[in-house]
Amino acid sequence: MLQNASKAMVRLMAMAFVVMVFNGCAQQSVRAEDKELSHGVHDAATTVRIKTAYLFNRHLNAFRINVDTVDGAVTLQGVVKSSIQKDLAGEIARNADGVKVVRNELQVGDGPVDAPEEVDRTFSQAALDATTTASVKLALAIAKGVKASEIGVSTRWGTVVLSGQVTTRDEKKLAESTARGTEGVKDVVNEIQVRG
Repeated sequence: MLQNASKAMVRLMAMAFVVMVFNGCAQQSVRAEDKELSHGVHDAATTVRIKTAYLFNRHLNAFRINVDTVDGAVTLQGVVKSSIQKDLAGEIARNADGVKVVRNELQVGDGPVDAPEEVDRTFSQAALDATTTASVKLALAIAKGVKASEIGVSTRWGTVVLSGQVTTRDEKKLAESTARGTEGVKDVVNEIQVRG
């Protein structure tokens, strides 16, 4: 009987150990998901801070500058009229809270811009696009099976462009379907590359 009690105690301790390990793994998984969500929200907030600074700067046309933030790395794209404006936009982005690095890919050009994604948008359209970008980033951050920190999101006229690299085709498809299912998205251009 003492031997049976001893075996029962060993089994109980083993079960308790398994439960503790499982709970630890589950908490670690939840922490990883929370961290991923936090990165997505933080990146969206950083993008909004920079775009807002551009809106209130009389030397820049915020509607011609696309800002995309992935894990604190900011990429600036679009067209400005001078190298001074390009440098100014880069400096404003570098000084925004949460920015680790800035990739200033702005093009300097005079005259009208023919590319439809660079045509001046109204303030309300720019605000809608910024909101859509933030919504897609948040949706990707909470989607299971997608590493949102590896995916760039930008929006023009309701069309979302996904960029970056993922490890599988399934992750690429899931990112696209998540974006398509987000409110405010009219179309999705999936430029995500699959590593390998």
